[in-house]
Amino acid sequence: MSNDEQAPITVGLFRLEAGEPITCTYEEMKLIIDGEFQISDGSSDAVTARVGDLFYFPKGSVITFSTNTFGVGYFCGQRNADQA
Repeated sequence: MSNDEQAPITVGLFRLEAGEPITCTYEEMKLIIDGEFQISDGSSDAVTARVGDLFYFPKGSVITFSTNTFGVGYFCGQRNADQA
């Protein structure tokens, strides 16, 4: 995590198991490194994200991630460490 209070940056890995959807509302990028996710913004059909896919989510987006098996990704986001 950066120490810039005006524009904090957090990076790390995340894992999602089947049946555990998550929603995020902050600006960030995600790189899929294992498994796959279904990603939806609620306005169209879900996209299947596979290994090597890179996504940018603008600030204010509401994105839902789900998976039928599991997925692992790397994220870099402009958010505080306590935001999920």
